[in-house]
Amino acid sequence: GGGIDAVIAAMQTHTLIGGVQDFGCQALSSLSDNDNNKVTIAAGGGIDAVVTAMQTHASNADVQINGCSALRNLAYNDNNQMAIAAGGGINAVITAMQTHASSAGVQSS
Repeated sequence: GGGIDAVIAAMQTHTLIGGVQDFGCQALSSLSDNDNNKVTIAAGGGIDAVVTAMQTHASNADVQINGCSALRNLAYNDNNQMAIAAGGGINAVITAMQTHASSAGVQSS
């Protein structure tokens, strides 16, 4: 989808800008409520974009909350579960939970 591709492209282009990564993860999280979008996001590099955002902005709780939320939603697809694991998503979530142990938002995401 055009909107999904635009979000992923923005995240890939502006990797060092926390706000872009936060809103990108938030958008992908919302869009991934739809089963077809889960496939489109994964095929378009969205899983890698989310994991990269979480790794690059490890100290940014908002990126971590929305990144965890996006990965959670995307993981409701069996193929995406494999891609998330292979792409470092599990480690990104664990790191987020450890880094932000006192953040209720990160812990619940």
